[in-house]
Parts: sequence; C-alpha cells; structure tokens
Amino acid sequence: MGLIDRLKYNFINLDILQKIIIIMIIFFVFPYLINTIIFLFNLSEFSVINLFDVSPNLIDLLYKPWSLITYGFFHSDLWHLTGNMIILYLSGSVVLNLFGSERLIKIFVLGILYGSLAYLISYNLFPAFNNIKSSMIGSSAGVMAVFIFLASYSPNYSFRILTFNFKIIYIASFLILLDVIQIPSGNSGGHIAHLGGAFSGYFFHKKMIRGDDYGNWIISFYNFIFKRKVKFKKRNYTRKTPVSRKDTIVQKKIDMILDKISKSGYDSLTKKEKETLFKAGKS
Repeated sequence: MGLIDRLKYNFINLDILQKIIIIMIIFFVFPYLINTIIFLFNLSEFSVINLFDVSPNLIDLLYKPWSLITYGFFHSDLWHLTGNMIILYLSGSVVLNLFGSERLIKIFVLGILYGSLAYLISYNLFPAFNNIKSSMIGSSAGVMAVFIFLASYSPNYSFRILTFNFKIIYIASFLILLDVIQIPSGNSGGHIAHLGGAFSGYFFHKKMIRGDDYGNWIISFYNFIFKRKVKFKKRNYTRKTPVSRKDTIVQKKIDMILDKISKSGYDSLTKKEKETLFKAGKS
C-alpha cells in the first residue's frame, strides 16, 4: 500500500469531527503553498482565497455563489484556525456522541451558510456599511452553530476551565453578548456572521424537538463528494410532548453524564452511561 493509499485509508476511518478538522488544516495550508509557487516562478500576484471568500457585493456573489459556504473553509491566521478548532472539538465531540455524524455535519454547514447570509443581508441593509469594501473567511459561524445547539439541548453541560466549572449556557450567553457589543468596534462582518451561526444552532435545535428534520441536501452532497454509497435514511422524530417526571429524571441522568464527559472525557463513561447517551440521541 502506497503513501497516498495509506493516507486515504486513514482519512476514511476518521470520525466526521476529525475529518472536518483535517480538512480545515489542509485548506489553511493550501493558499500558502500556492503563494510560495507564485513567488518562486515570479508569477503575477494571485490570491486563491479570493475565489472562495464571501463578499457583500451581489455582483461578486453572482460570479461565485459557492462562496456562501466555501468561505468557511479558510482562515486568516493560525490563531483564527486554532481557536475555532478547539471550540469545535470541545462542543462537536459531545454533539457527535449524542446525535451522530449526520446531524453534526448539518449543524456545522448550516451555521456557515446562515453566517454568510447574515453578513450579506446586514451589509446591504444597514447604512453603517454603505460603500465599505469587505470580504470574509473563517468557520466561526459553523463552530458557533454547533456550540449554541449544544447549549440549547443541554444548558447545564459544563466546561472545566482551570479549576472552575462553567455551564455552557453562561458561556454561550457571554459569547453572543460579546459579538453584539463588538459590532461597532471592528470586524463587524465576522461578529454578525457569528450571530447568524448562533441563530442557526438554536433554530436547528427547536426544529429537531418539534420532530422536523432539514438539511438533508447537505448529507446528499457530502456522500456525493466522498463517493460514499450510503443511502440516507430519514429518521422519524416524535413531536415534543409536555415533560413528565420520567423525562425529568432521564434529563438529569443525561446532564450528569455530560458533566462527567466535560471533566474526564468520553472514554471515562461506563458501558451503561454510553448506552444512555446513545438512546437519548435516538429519541
């Protein structure tokens, strides 16, 4: 087995969260490699990112409609990439274990899409952005969608920071408030996109508990790109009913398990606890 075949094999056997992180790293490095080639051959200046970043200019959007999503696969610097991937891993691993890869993909991609739409609408609606040339890259809106989805589903889930435990609902509220108050101070488009992603995560959760499922086109496209011959099976979700005492007890168990994951990691769970999480993700 050659090197390329081994790399393909290893990539295929990663879970979807690991695949997303690897893809983000590849797309971060790729423009720099192209820039090096351009420099060595003394070619005219050309930016690969310009083909994929999203702009509020509607004419630009006509020429590259794919930018509404592709902007989310590039990052401006290493810190931008690292910060997003850390938050995505911390929240995405829980979502993946609870709800599976299909929902994680949907939430992440829809977050990126809602982020670009929020950015596009705001820059064409509010007078503050008149005559401002702007473009945007980064997966923050998708990361925010995953984070807010988890906060909506389990507001009592905690992250341990140094020696303190912070409930995700407080962290999420702080991040949203921070984005709102920072819109006038710089990177307005980025903060607006974050809010669009946050709304997407919240909205996806609300749709899910009502028994609605959307975003299946994302799974179909994903399967097409990676040539996976897996037929998408639509799940039938029951509509949310008034919370019974039994449901309350089950939710308390879920919160305790999520708290254990935040402190010791998923591998620390017992077989019974993992089964409880699996059943909760299917309900």
